[in-house]
Amino acid sequence: MKNFYQKKVVLITGATSGIGADLAYLLTSLGSTVIAIGRRDSMLHELKAECVANEGKLMTFACDVVDRVAMEKIAEQVGTPDIIIANAGLGGINPADKFDYEIDHQIMSVNYFGMINTFAPFLKGLIERRSGNLVGIASLAGFRGMPKACSYSASKSAQIKLLESWRVDLKKHNVKVNCICPGFIKTPMTNHDEFPLPFMVDVRDSSWLILKAIYKNKSLYLYPFPMKLVTYLNRLLPNWLFDFILPIVMKKKNDHETKPKIF
Repeated sequence: MKNFYQKKVVLITGATSGIGADLAYLLTSLGSTVIAIGRRDSMLHELKAECVANEGKLMTFACDVVDRVAMEKIAEQVGTPDIIIANAGLGGINPADKFDYEIDHQIMSVNYFGMINTFAPFLKGLIERRSGNLVGIASLAGFRGMPKACSYSASKSAQIKLLESWRVDLKKHNVKVNCICPGFIKTPMTNHDEFPLPFMVDVRDSSWLILKAIYKNKSLYLYPFPMKLVTYLNRLLPNWLFDFILPIVMKKKNDHETKPKIF
């Protein structure tokens, strides 16, 4: 696998913390040149210092993926990477009985449109070169509408469907599309107690699983295995049973206090 990533140019969004930062560090250690994009400039500087100290090659851009024009300008500067990982994302809860439009808009803007803003500027270059990987970090939550998480589930479902459609469209151009669907990863996004977080995966273990999935060109990769199994079972549940079971599983003692929020 090291030979696969050696001398590759990899662009990663959401690189200031969590999965994005850890992937950037690992990839530079494997010999890739990483283009790290994130909103917080100070954290990007810290990441660069860590990578350079480990003799890694990394360039940084402070940018919000919601800003399409800014993302296009970055694309003009860096050319066409070998691998583009759309990792930037927001989590959150937004119950229907307390629905907050602004939170819905924020989550969709970052998770779905942010992924498009990350990929679209490079499509022409990838097609002309006839090589490359578009990697979208979606979620197991995108396979069914999870209680209290309509905005997050909808954004991840939209990601999954777009990646599937693009995979078919781009196959004739030899451009690979990989949809990665994690369960719960130990990152700042999961530092809450709003609902149960079973089978939590350490961020470093998660990063290795993602890199292996890209290396093996997995078109759709779900992990960890216990949550993958639960997801497949959820998809098979008839609506009446899903509607009965999921609110019980997701319920917490002070459920009446649940308010819309971003993680």
